[in-house]
Amino acid sequence: MTMELPRGRVETLTDDQEHVLKQVWMYILHFTGYKIQPPGPLVSSSKSRSSTVSHEKEKEKEKKGGLFSKLKRNKHSKEKDHQELSRTLSNQSAIDPNVKHSTDIKVHEALRSLDTINAERAFWDALRQDSPDNFLLRFVRARKWDIDNTLLMLSHSIEWRVKESKVDEVVRNGELACLDKKQEGVIKQFKSGKCIIRGRDKKNRPIVIVRPRYHHSSEQTFEEIEIFTLLLIEYARLMLNEPIDQCTLIFDLTGFTMSNMDYEPVKYMIKAFEAHYPESLGILLIHNAPWIFNGIWQIVKNWLDPVVASKINFTKNTKDLEKYIDADQILKELGGQDDYKYEYLLPTKKDNGLAINDEEIIKKSIAERKDLEKQFIEKTIQWIESKDITTSKQLLQERISLSRKLTENFKTFDGCVRNRGLYDRLGDIKF
Repeated sequence: MTMELPRGRVETLTDDQEHVLKQVWMYILHFTGYKIQPPGPLVSSSKSRSSTVSHEKEKEKEKKGGLFSKLKRNKHSKEKDHQELSRTLSNQSAIDPNVKHSTDIKVHEALRSLDTINAERAFWDALRQDSPDNFLLRFVRARKWDIDNTLLMLSHSIEWRVKESKVDEVVRNGELACLDKKQEGVIKQFKSGKCIIRGRDKKNRPIVIVRPRYHHSSEQTFEEIEIFTLLLIEYARLMLNEPIDQCTLIFDLTGFTMSNMDYEPVKYMIKAFEAHYPESLGILLIHNAPWIFNGIWQIVKNWLDPVVASKINFTKNTKDLEKYIDADQILKELGGQDDYKYEYLLPTKKDNGLAINDEEIIKKSIAERKDLEKQFIEKTIQWIESKDITTSKQLLQERISLSRKLTENFKTFDGCVRNRGLYDRLGDIKF
């Protein structure tokens, strides 16, 4: 059975959406030092036409609440309406090479605070096995196809990855580093089973199960909570294979008491999903909530982005869960048929270091990945600057093909740079 590809991914973009993606890439590559001509109208063999709809059609779509109703218009560029998809210039410093400004700003305002070298590396490191386009499109969709807001969100997330969370370092070092650094609170959380990844929902999305009854704030520092949370999120990401790009989250409140309540970790998880892992949450099920949770929920729901809030469902019993998850994928403790018993085994340097230690293979894999990144950038520049529809579509397909090669390369590359973790040992992460 062939799975239908979701809308808003690189394989299913409309012409208008593709034009937005081109502009986002243009600003990113401009920031990293490439000279690029902006995407303009595409010419067909029969007639010239813009890659976007005409001004009259845009106004009609606005009335119907379509894509263009969500994009701000630059009132001073009406003469370009027939050439470009509306692009936000909210801060008046988003640079279009065709627009003159009083200052010689070289990059988009949203990206100016980033260090070029570290930011560029952080972007490629963040991909894991994702397509570069579909990774970016998570941010684009989260910001309703608004280019300036997309770049601002992406910039903040990259800065968070590099300076604050150092998430790529955390993931590559894994649980072994927690042992070496004597971060006992991280290991204690793994042992407790307070959060596990088990099963798939009806849309084949990995299921992350949070069991607050096993949480006690005094047993770990907040830094250790952050590390544990990041490892679980990234382990779940490593279980995603396109077109599956989201997880299902179950908060199992069975046995929950006020002694288990800890607002700071909840805030951290919400912020992570909303700001740094956009569009990664499929649904969130709050299961078997006791009456004392009502007051907590009145506080927590005010922290949620409306999009995240719309994905929340309350479930009381197994029948409710089975609306989203087949019985054989539901743990027995939740009334399902899966008799899995969670057990955490401490990692060892012998069994849980890098999967690949052959220096020649490591060098080859890293060199191949850098070469594929270079090829992808070169092909992206050609795609952005293409002038006719046929060439643009052909280059888009070539980029998709290169993305798949990057994904294939990651299967070896990951074994060269990341220590094995719990879900490698369990066989749920398969590279």
